[in-house]
Amino acid sequence: MTTLVTGATGFIGSSLAQKLLEQGHTVRVLTRNPAGLEKVGLSGRVEVAEGDITDPEAVGRALEGCDLVYAIAGTFREPNLSDARYREVNVEAVEHMVRAAKQHGVRRVVHCSTCGIHGNVPLGQSVSEDDPFRGVGIYEETKAAGDQLARSLGQELGVEVVVIRPTQVYGPGDTRLLKLFKMADKDKPLIIGSGKGGYHLVYIDDLVDAFILAGSAEQAVGEAFLVGGGEVPSLNELFAELGRVFGRENQKPRRPPALPFMLAGIVCETVCRPLGISPPIYRRRVEFFTNNRSFEIGKARERLGYDPKVTMADGLRRTAQWYREEGMLSA
Repeated sequence: MTTLVTGATGFIGSSLAQKLLEQGHTVRVLTRNPAGLEKVGLSGRVEVAEGDITDPEAVGRALEGCDLVYAIAGTFREPNLSDARYREVNVEAVEHMVRAAKQHGVRRVVHCSTCGIHGNVPLGQSVSEDDPFRGVGIYEETKAAGDQLARSLGQELGVEVVVIRPTQVYGPGDTRLLKLFKMADKDKPLIIGSGKGGYHLVYIDDLVDAFILAGSAEQAVGEAFLVGGGEVPSLNELFAELGRVFGRENQKPRRPPALPFMLAGIVCETVCRPLGISPPIYRRRVEFFTNNRSFEIGKARERLGYDPKVTMADGLRRTAQWYREEGMLSA
């Protein structure tokens, strides 16, 4: 049978599709942009179903003859995206997928959610799957709704659904953490606030392994799993490790207090956004330094057999090397 992957032109989806091909799967992808498969090395290697995950007919055509679906596609924090579009992609498309899976006899749907739906937690604490959703903003709100809908609708229709909530994903091929690497490649990097909050990462290879395990694990049906790396560093520890990667072991970070930056962010957003101007300071950028993102992965270890193998130090080195090879960081 064929395995369908949505979001295969993106970082997670393309990495998952590559691994499935290596394991001998017949892989089909549902994409709006078939030309984008060339960039991620999938052109000519996968079956292509052209269409959008928000189009029920396109989803149905893509699922014909499939046994397993990895629903990776979604929308992230994109500028100028309406709340309605977030709901269409992150909630309504989930319903299309699960209902089409029932119609076409698909055995299992593995849905990609996010750890962000759990929001910020007090310093010194960590989050498990049983903790409430605390996400702030339309992205987290719609991802939480899609997460819940996937599992409840799967149970109602008799479709096996498993939800994966990744922590911050990184690795060669992705540029989302490039700014962080550039910030750390300094003798005096800026760390707003104490830097004591957790910053739980997951290397792409480990995350892909978790998705594949979720495709067959018997104890996974109807469950959600937080998936992160084996270590939960604080932001201070992450910067220190990056300092070693860059040969800057004697870094002395600048540590201004967070409150003035947060207040400035509130003022800038209030004044700039009605005028259509991009604020010079965002609250979310300040929250990057102040939020605690510490997650428990014991459930994934126990029920999926998940065992993250890439250490933070090794993963950061591999990623920095790729950035250098691509000319994004100085050698």
